[in-house]
Amino acid sequence: MKNLRIILAVIFLSMIFLISFKTYRNFIISSDLKKEEKNKLKRSAEVLNECFDLKNKSERTLNDSMKLIEYCLEQYGSEK
Repeated sequence: MKNLRIILAVIFLSMIFLISFKTYRNFIISSDLKKEEKNKLKRSAEVLNECFDLKNKSERTLNDSMKLIEYCLEQYGSEK
């Protein structure tokens, strides 16, 4: 009877350990994907900011700005 309790306790603790390990692994994978997504968005924002030429925006007309925005989005809007 005592051996049965020990065996059940070991099985139960093993199951808890395996479930905890899997949860931890999924959490790490999830955080890595979030970091990767943030880096991708940051790179896209940098490229688009360079294309929009925000330093010289006051020198352009509204129509020219709209054409520049359309061009930048067509060129760099989606990662290929």
